[in-house]
Amino acid sequence: MTQTPADVMIVYALTEPVDGFTALTPLPDWISADPIPHTHWALQAILALADTADYVRWDGDMRHLPSIGAVIAPPDTHPYLVVKQDNNGTTFVVSDVEIPGLTDTIERFTRTERSLIGTWTHPTSRDIPTLLLPTYPSLAAKSDPPF
Repeated sequence: MTQTPADVMIVYALTEPVDGFTALTPLPDWISADPIPHTHWALQAILALADTADYVRWDGDMRHLPSIGAVIAPPDTHPYLVVKQDNNGTTFVVSDVEIPGLTDTIERFTRTERSLIGTWTHPTSRDIPTLLLPTYPSLAAKSDPPF
């Protein structure tokens, strides 16, 4: 069975640390622009990095919050996540499409299946109607048990 681009995430470990993040959007800002689909995609990207951690040599830590960029793959644009590790600054890029501009800067890369995550939110107390509990007559008024 062949995988379609919607089924995979690609994780890149770069040869040199990235220090310039001015062209990228901080992850919290990107998520707040469209919370449900952006959170969904960001979770899939982080899980892809975690799933491939041994191969790409990610220790599981981050120097700072990740950032988001976009790659144009006509007719669409696709986000990519940039994570900088807190060791010597190893930088990882996670995308759901190949990024041709990284070809000369890749130390390692791999593909992994995209994690299935539902895009719906769980109910909160505001979503659950207040239930009226039934009232029962006082048992203290009865002197004899009913049996």
